[in-house]
Amino acid sequence: MSSIADQTISALRSGHDALVAFVGKLSQEDLLRPSGASDWQVSQVLSHLGSGAEINLAAVRAATSGGTGPGGDFNKSVWARWDAMSPAEQAAGFVEANARLVEEYESLDPMARAELRIDLGFLPEPVEVATAARMRLSEFALHRWDVEVGFDPSATVSADAVPLLLDNV
Repeated sequence: MSSIADQTISALRSGHDALVAFVGKLSQEDLLRPSGASDWQVSQVLSHLGSGAEINLAAVRAATSGGTGPGGDFNKSVWARWDAMSPAEQAAGFVEANARLVEEYESLDPMARAELRIDLGFLPEPVEVATAARMRLSEFALHRWDVEVGFDPSATVSADAVPLLLDNV
């Protein structure tokens, strides 16, 4: 039986692949449509996911290298750069940034998946890979739904993410 970290990383991969396929079919006009996040258009949700992936990747890489994570100024600079992108750049940037994050999680060997602690910067102490990955999965799965429900009112949160997220509640 695989670990919670393995299951969560697998759900991140399948969610990434599905959302990338979905985004690949969107037109410029589609990126400007309202999303399920009431104040954001589709491209802004993708920007949020892309900037979050970039910030999370920096935290994971800091943990694997034994360094300290980036501070709040790093996050602000990432958000400002993503906010300045065009809708098409936000969509393409999401695909690339989220792929790098998922690949980084996938590259962790079983020992790292069990023992590595990641400082996310906003919690009182570093957390294990399973917790960091599930926090990302929570954000990813819900915002994936935000994108998809803008086109299909019957869209649901990904079935492989739900049990992992409900176990966290």
